[in-house]
Amino acid sequence: MPPFLQKGDQVAIIASAKFVLKSDLDHGIQLLKERGFKVKVNNSVFQKKHVFAGSIDERVANINSAFQDKETKAIFFARGGYGSIQIIDHIDFRLLAKNPKWLIGFSDLTVILMHLYFNYNICSIHGPMIYNFIKTKQTSVDATINLIKGKVEPVEIKQSKFNIKGVASGKIIGGNLSIIYSLMGSSSFLLLDEDYILFIEDVDEYLYHIERIFYSLARAGVLQKLKGLIVGQMTNMLDNEILFGKTVYELIYDIVNQYNYPLCFGLQVGHEKQNHPILLGRKITLEVNDQSSKIHYEE
Repeated sequence: MPPFLQKGDQVAIIASAKFVLKSDLDHGIQLLKERGFKVKVNNSVFQKKHVFAGSIDERVANINSAFQDKETKAIFFARGGYGSIQIIDHIDFRLLAKNPKWLIGFSDLTVILMHLYFNYNICSIHGPMIYNFIKTKQTSVDATINLIKGKVEPVEIKQSKFNIKGVASGKIIGGNLSIIYSLMGSSSFLLLDEDYILFIEDVDEYLYHIERIFYSLARAGVLQKLKGLIVGQMTNMLDNEILFGKTVYELIYDIVNQYNYPLCFGLQVGHEKQNHPILLGRKITLEVNDQSSKIHYEE
């Protein structure tokens, strides 16, 4: 667990994937300053090569510099898109291990957050990025800022008819489902030899592709080893002209219900206006009952 932040601490903004313009970040930077943080934005954040925030070498240098900076206590990723997989094996995470600090991001940043946890056992925050601040509900932005300050609160999720009741404990890991799928078999997603509860979200994916991912997770032994599964926002799911015949909740339920652990749907995490932060790598208790589901962070 990196140390939580206090008023006056410095946060940095880095870009690992798609390019950003200064105007994309102005709102988020101003908000962080209003909350009492110093904000460091290196001009290298605004580099552009094709669709990316600079070349691979430029992005790696930007990230390593932020990792090494002892004045920086937390790092917000500028935005997602695509590109973190290109640089994951070139980043010097040893710099961060020597000087742990919070990393905050989601979507494409699932690559970095999962790699960080499985290789260095460092917790991070799956939550909205600076680019997303202007479109994200204030309650989610506030919760993210409160979390890096150490205000760790339980999360309540509305009841779903597809839920499977139960109580389980384990470390919470996860993020974007398609990204997690792409990490299987790599050092960024090691075999689950501890108790884990997985949370997922996704956007703009075909229903058959989601089902294929779940069958692949089952065949790889991932689903069997979990202690619980939390399904976040599955936004803008796509279908073919000949309809798949199931909703995304139905197809997940049909594969997962064979396992003896709690399953809950509806966590407000993902590519929508409500994107609640999750403390990735922290031990939780998941309770799913007839009224709601709750995530309790353990000490």
